[in-house]
Amino acid sequence: MKPTREQERAAAFFHALGHRRRQMLCAVLLQYGPNGLSFEQLQRKTGLAASTLGHHLHFMDRGGLLHRRQKGRETWISLDAARLKNLTQAFSQRVGRAIAA
Repeated sequence: MKPTREQERAAAFFHALGHRRRQMLCAVLLQYGPNGLSFEQLQRKTGLAASTLGHHLHFMDRGGLLHRRQKGRETWISLDAARLKNLTQAFSQRVGRAIAA
């Protein structure tokens, strides 16, 4: 049996949250809401090297956690808080049903 597309997307989402630095990035980005931060600002706030930050943002992007937009030459990054909330609630509900069964 193969995983469904929804299961594949959920796996990428949870993988995106599966590292302490990515959890830290989520916490920082949540503070700045939909406006987010530029890549450079996020790098200064976290103290991560550009390559390390880019690596973790790649996984977060693949997991569907990020919004990116260009402002001139800068890339601005924000967290897709609605997706974060929806996927965690949906997973929590499935776990609750499985436990109750």
